[in-house]
Amino acid sequence: MTASIDVAFTPADVRDTEVAVVVDVLRASSTIVTALAAGWRQVLCAADVDTARELRGPGRALAGEQECKPIEGFDYGNSPEALQSAPEAELVLCTTNGTPAIIAAADAADEVIVAALLNLDAILGAVPEGSEVTIVCSGTDGRFALEDAYLAGRLVHRMGGKRTDAALAAEQLAGSYPDSLTPLGQSADAAVLKATGQTADIVFCARESVFDVVPRVTAVEGRLATVGQISDKDKPMDQAKPLLGLSVLRRTLSV
Repeated sequence: MTASIDVAFTPADVRDTEVAVVVDVLRASSTIVTALAAGWRQVLCAADVDTARELRGPGRALAGEQECKPIEGFDYGNSPEALQSAPEAELVLCTTNGTPAIIAAADAADEVIVAALLNLDAILGAVPEGSEVTIVCSGTDGRFALEDAYLAGRLVHRMGGKRTDAALAAEQLAGSYPDSLTPLGQSADAAVLKATGQTADIVFCARESVFDVVPRVTAVEGRLATVGQISDKDKPMDQAKPLLGLSVLRRTLSV
């Protein structure tokens, strides 16, 4: 059980915390989980398109979207299903909401992990007992996103611990739905995906606990966050090899 659990419905709401769990169900966190499960060594999360383009090189592929549309010149869009094979070692990912949210969370937390419905059970097993946790919803253009709040509520319900009002609200919201596909399908992001012929991604991202993968931010530098897997996959983070707290690391790099 966690000591306390909060939910930031947008990255702007996040405060300093021990563990940040970043969610962007449609679709960045689902894409990261799928890519690591498929064998990509790590995912380099870029805050903007220019940063992503600068990272192109041997052994790397570029993926991402802006406003749900593939980025010109990139190798992939942001469809997790398209990344189920790993032709390159590293994936550079740039998205409208998810990758900036990961970087923002790393500025506020000592540890950052990335959650989707696809790795729900794995995330629950990775969060250290007695920790202060904030679930950071990527949202949509700085606003509330139904699908992210739904996953946040599912996590709150199963993690336990002292809940803030935001955590209680997310838990109540999640409990009002009979399954995962319903809130995902009703969301504003889903409407855009449907309109652009990407409905299959909604169904893919609504699946639960398909992958035993826990993406973890291992480094942050400027407008880039590196995400890999927790090395000791059967151990919670407090038993895995410790890292310098990300918030401390980022402040050090900026000096």
